[in-house]
Amino acid sequence: MTASPWFLSVMLMLVGAPLLAETLYYRYPSTNGTVVIDSSVPPDAVPRGYDVIRIDGSVVKTVPPRLSEAELKARALELEVAAARAEADAKTRKWDESLLLRYSSVQDIEVAKVRALNDIKVRISILKSNLSTIKQQILKNQSEAAELERRGQDVPEALMETLASLRREVTTTEQHINSRTLELDSVANNYERDKARFAHLQEQVEKRMQYYAPHNK
Repeated sequence: MTASPWFLSVMLMLVGAPLLAETLYYRYPSTNGTVVIDSSVPPDAVPRGYDVIRIDGSVVKTVPPRLSEAELKARALELEVAAARAEADAKTRKWDESLLLRYSSVQDIEVAKVRALNDIKVRISILKSNLSTIKQQILKNQSEAAELERRGQDVPEALMETLASLRREVTTTEQHINSRTLELDSVANNYERDKARFAHLQEQVEKRMQYYAPHNK
């Protein structure tokens, strides 16, 4: 049996109906504060933001209001602060993990502090010994040069170069001694910070243990 043209056209309409694009509307605030629903959004209303809605009022998409320059700067500042806070939190977590992995008590940190400071002090002692040796060599070479001058002889260029080199070594060694001396305070302060932080972490752990521990009846 062959279907009539009319039957085919009706079936095509029924099948194709759901495929037709639904009609969407735009809801946006007017300049006087009222809400407008229209088939399009005027260009001057776009910066205020709008909603794309269906005929039943359900929202398909929301376009937020465009931020002013001051709002954009404030938003950028908020993002910078949030990023800095997140970075600081990440560093603190890394610090906490490192402390808990390396030490089991505040006393352990104190022992590590003493060991580290003693190591620096030994290096300073070695540098001072080297400095003393260099200065003695300078005095010896200066005395040799002065003796040659008293005899009316020229001071060899090699001796003058040696003296210049030794004086440079004095300057460099003194700089290293100063640097190591400053390092003593820096390392000591860092260990004290570690001790304070570790004690805080221990306190937090103890509080949690007490909170979750079953109460004695």
